[in-house]
Amino acid sequence: MNKSFMDIVSKASANKSLFDSSVEEIAGALDISVKAASRNAWAAPARRTQLQTTGWLRGSLSYPWAIICIVIPAVLDTLM
Repeated sequence: MNKSFMDIVSKASANKSLFDSSVEEIAGALDISVKAASRNAWAAPARRTQLQTTGWLRGSLSYPWAIICIVIPAVLDTLM
């Protein structure tokens, strides 16, 4: 075989082994960070803010103004 071809193969092999070791290093770091994040996620549950829920129905009817401005006038129009 040609010497330059063998040099290309050996360089490619060296680059592949370097790539494989960097992938393993990144996978280990990712695994550690995911485990740390999962431990912290269960430590304290997230609080719901007032903006997330009003305690009424879900969706657009969760706001009292929707009931006052839309539902009540519609009921009054059908009664009259």
